[in-house]
Amino acid sequence: MDKKYCDICPRHCRADRESGVGFCGVGREFYVSRIAPHLWEEPPVSGKRGSGTVFFSGCNLRCVFCQNRDISHGGKGQAYSRERLLEKILLLIENHNVHNINLVTPTHYTDALVPLLSDLKSRCSLPVVWNSSGYESVESLRRLDGLVDVYLPDFKYASGELAGRYSGAADYLSVACDAIKEMYRQVGGVRFDSDGLITRGMIVRHLVLPGERQDSLKVLEIIKDLLPIKDIRLSLMSQYTPDFALDCQYKNLHRRVTSFEYDSALKAAIDMGFDGYFQGKSSADKSYTPEF
Repeated sequence: MDKKYCDICPRHCRADRESGVGFCGVGREFYVSRIAPHLWEEPPVSGKRGSGTVFFSGCNLRCVFCQNRDISHGGKGQAYSRERLLEKILLLIENHNVHNINLVTPTHYTDALVPLLSDLKSRCSLPVVWNSSGYESVESLRRLDGLVDVYLPDFKYASGELAGRYSGAADYLSVACDAIKEMYRQVGGVRFDSDGLITRGMIVRHLVLPGERQDSLKVLEIIKDLLPIKDIRLSLMSQYTPDFALDCQYKNLHRRVTSFEYDSALKAAIDMGFDGYFQGKSSADKSYTPEF
């Protein structure tokens, strides 16, 4: 990290992560909970051999339904130096022949990841996937230009009220719009290899939440107006599970998404002309959450 007082993400918490932790819950060192092949991403990301995922601990959002809460909020993980983390990533490539390197929730480590990715790019040709919440600053993203091949951002909310209620980020919409435009500027339209694996471009994810169907429809409209939809892919997810939100105060989050809710969003996406990846209801199961 170049700056003593952290300004990496839109929180601008100005924490001294040399001696303490930021809003994200972590300090200067990389904290990682899992480095392994992952088979449950979108088909062009996981392929047959899996995506080489690095799950970072900590997060700059506070989603009350987070399925990775043990690592995003609980701080579960192991400290790594930059050299050791690069070594582990190279071993992952060598031992498992993964299709790409997939950095999960990396936003709060952007500054430290820039030199690591520069080293990685000089040593392997696999695509680098930036798998994030979409809540990122444009200034930080610009440092990744040329280092990231595939952006895999969430677009969680159209409503600032919902974003504040469920994720503690009332400014989510404006921040995510600016971030996603910058991501698209860097990587452009989607490209795939002869096996159908994504090598460059963007897949924008949206998770349909129970009781929030209208917000999902607005999200789709915003994405359509924001980006050339033929250049991107949409991942419309039905995998919400209440198992991780049963202790929150919002009763609608204590159930799964209905077929009507998801099918309404799916029909809207198809009518708008989106191409992409859609889930069956069987995905709404906590068994799809990795062991951290």
